[in-house]
Amino acid sequence: MTDPTKISPTPTDALEKDFEDRIAERYNRDYHESPIMSYFDSQFVDYVCEHYHRQDRVLDLACGPASLWGMFAAKLEGTDNLEGTDNIVGVDLSPKMIEQAQALYPDGKFKVGSFFDLPFDSGSFDIVIVSSAFHHIHDDLLIKALEEINRVLDEHGVLIGREPLQSKRLSDTDGWLSGALMHFRHMVYRLSHTREYPEPDPGPNHHAFDPEEFLQIIATTFAIKGVSSRNPVSPFIARCKDALVAQLAAFLDLSVGHRGGHELFYTATKNYSTSADVSQCIKYFIDQNTITDEDKVNFVAALDVASKHLEDYLT
Repeated sequence: MTDPTKISPTPTDALEKDFEDRIAERYNRDYHESPIMSYFDSQFVDYVCEHYHRQDRVLDLACGPASLWGMFAAKLEGTDNLEGTDNIVGVDLSPKMIEQAQALYPDGKFKVGSFFDLPFDSGSFDIVIVSSAFHHIHDDLLIKALEEINRVLDEHGVLIGREPLQSKRLSDTDGWLSGALMHFRHMVYRLSHTREYPEPDPGPNHHAFDPEEFLQIIATTFAIKGVSSRNPVSPFIARCKDALVAQLAAFLDLSVGHRGGHELFYTATKNYSTSADVSQCIKYFIDQNTITDEDKVNFVAALDVASKHLEDYLT
């Protein structure tokens, strides 16, 4: 394992390591175990596996306590093309996160490492997964992180990731709609006795992205080949552990075709691209993510039905 005292070249790393160390023991419980959060993870694992080929070497970068590894194993093992988690290596900045990962998967391959100084030779991987981690990095350092990922990717390697968004979401469209969603959240949490809990300060670098700005940053280093908006409603009630609530959350996400999502899924390849490629990708995202007035009317009707159904069920 890499010596954790030698992998913090920037103040960003030091702050992030401290934050992750403090939440490592409860990370999987708080961010991955509820039915809705598990639904988020299963969508992303399916998305990654669409791009996986037999014997691909995979880096799960910022793997945390191996949060996705159980789903990877279930998805990949016992098939004709795929070999479970045998070809996956997990890396995280936090030694405590790696300790948790190694305890869960004693035979797994894990290392302590920084986005800015990955402990691997150039061209070591065919796929690098970055699951909701770039938003932990200061914008000024993001291109540096992308360049390091580019270094460890093979000539035809693929970067696959997801990130939270701060704009272009369903809840940003107008005040009444966002108000309805917030009332829906309060109703669900009250009736299901769901509780929030205090979080340590994540520091100044944590932030969600504007999707177009984020794609432009990725395109400085990679050719973007796919983008997908996900989960416009379910994040509002993600901590609720009731199975029916999770099913209705998924239904509401689908009722608008996942447009206006709180997450962006993307794939990008290690190939040359032009500004025209960037513009086309952004246009595709905007076109696919546009929510019309008719869409809003249909959605609030679905939200109304879901609210009454849940109130009858939970009361």
